[in-house]
Amino acid sequence: MENLDIKDNWNRMADEYELFTDHEESYSNLIEWKAIKTILPELKNKSIVDLGCGTGRFSFLFESMNPRSITGIDLSEKMIEIGLNNAKRKKSIVKFVHGNIEDLSDMKLENIDFVFSSTTLHYIKNLNNIMQQINRILTSGGECILSVIHPVYSACYPILHENRELPDDDEWTIRYLDSRDRGYVQPWIEYNPNVNNFLSFSYHHTMGDYINSIIRAGFQIKELLEPLPPKSWLGNNPERYYGFINTPTYAIFKIEKVI
Repeated sequence: MENLDIKDNWNRMADEYELFTDHEESYSNLIEWKAIKTILPELKNKSIVDLGCGTGRFSFLFESMNPRSITGIDLSEKMIEIGLNNAKRKKSIVKFVHGNIEDLSDMKLENIDFVFSSTTLHYIKNLNNIMQQINRILTSGGECILSVIHPVYSACYPILHENRELPDDDEWTIRYLDSRDRGYVQPWIEYNPNVNNFLSFSYHHTMGDYINSIIRAGFQIKELLEPLPPKSWLGNNPERYYGFINTPTYAIFKIEKVI
């Protein structure tokens, strides 16, 4: 599996992803962002880098907190294009940059106050490398929030077939310590009648993989959240509620660069 696979997938899925996650009932709104807000540091007059920013959903949310600057970086040209159009419409200060977050050496980023990433790290094979790069661009005492696909959930992703055929439903089962590449259909594609199914590709990292890469890079873990689904689902969608309880979607790390 190469970055070209992931880049091509996100270029093809960009519009559908934007529509799916913009809905008020999206997991990003109801679960992820609600949890992130409880551990955000003070962002006023701070510099922010959003790694794997997509179309800028979180970058724009941070802008309401009056930071000094926001830079969003993403591998997908289509995602960046949508982000730039949204920024122009919003008259936003967010600067969008097309680039590979696995190599930040040419982006002249230094002394950043806050680094953020949402559901991006399961597309990165070398966690040690990305954690070291985050540490390098952060200022002393700088903080970072990493919202990742929960390892229990990514363990459910089907193993990538050698011939890259679409997986069957019964292949969605937990394989927690299996390090093979994953191939699956995203929900915004599966439930969109206007788009033919095609494979998405990612890796699966265990909780130990995340924690050890953070420690090796010299960070201190300040908090780890595993947010619950909204209680309203118990009444109007109990199947979704208990499905999330059994296989949580998010694990959210707040880490700090040791001075």
